[in-house]
Amino acid sequence: MTHEAEDFQLDVRNIAAAVSELGVGGNSPFLDGEFSGGECRIFKLSFADHASVAVRVRHASHGTNHENHIAMVEDEVETLRQLQGNGFVWAPKCLGACLTFDNPIKSPFSVLTWIDGSPLRWDEDLPPRPLRDEVLGKLASIQLSLMTCTVITRPITARAYYERRLRNRQKRVLNGELPGLFEQDCLDQQAFLDDVLGQDGDSTAFAMAHGDLKPSNIIVDEQCNIKGIIDWGFAEMVPVATAALFPTLLWPDESARRAPSQATLRDRQTYIDSYSSQTVLAAFAMRRWQGAEDVDFRILYLTSISSKGVHKAMAHIGWVLSYCTSAGDAEAGNALGIEREIKGHGCTGCSSTKTLG
Repeated sequence: MTHEAEDFQLDVRNIAAAVSELGVGGNSPFLDGEFSGGECRIFKLSFADHASVAVRVRHASHGTNHENHIAMVEDEVETLRQLQGNGFVWAPKCLGACLTFDNPIKSPFSVLTWIDGSPLRWDEDLPPRPLRDEVLGKLASIQLSLMTCTVITRPITARAYYERRLRNRQKRVLNGELPGLFEQDCLDQQAFLDDVLGQDGDSTAFAMAHGDLKPSNIIVDEQCNIKGIIDWGFAEMVPVATAALFPTLLWPDESARRAPSQATLRDRQTYIDSYSSQTVLAAFAMRRWQGAEDVDFRILYLTSISSKGVHKAMAHIGWVLSYCTSAGDAEAGNALGIEREIKGHGCTGCSSTKTLG
């Protein structure tokens, strides 16, 4: 599919001129690299007397109108500014943005701090242990920090939030907007909601989730130290149930057919163990959702609410994972275990000033 932004010649003069109009950067700009992903093109713009910046230009398909394109750029800018205001240090800072097509690039764009490093290389063998465990521990602390610094109470329960999204999905299916999905697939999906949420259905706590925390969005240095998390285009404030899920690199196969490997199961345990001594409420929420017997079903179910592909995959197998217990079977025992854990630590041990509903 052709992208509107790519119809216009994006050379260094256009990019430098657009950034200059925002009063960002320094003298003698030069293009120092270009990277393209599914959602955007990133240009590294360097200067003779100023730190490099990242110029982020979203792809805009011919099916996306200007208003929606601008809104997507604006949402990401607001997300980054919120994170910066809340003291979250692992996301790039937004230095400026143009929310109009009236600029030398002929497209809305944002200018972010450049994070030096390269995407994390991750498979069942790389990085090797014990370095692998250190990466998992740092990533867990970043997730914990993200939840803790963004958690708020909203006048809506988690159940009501998900029910609204499920109804919207059903309407789109009935309108013929989502080929391959049928009304019964939506009704089956809705039937599992209460079992999946359990005691968290009445929670009014929301926190930010990155939405796509995969290896290519984790920037590391040569020693595999995490330097930052990029690509916040899918980030949003969601119920804690979603915010507390494992990062994407520890998720089950989205086809819902293959069980997690032994290496992934070991990685998950390492991830959970890394914050086992934490007593803030965000850590309790992470342990509850990441340590559940039916964690794979919960991940795929909650993901199916926003992902048409996962919804189709789960419907195709009848919402039954051959390698995982169902939500209803595991909920009672899991809830009891969490309750005992909280009582064991004592309420006074939770030092966070923010609650999780």
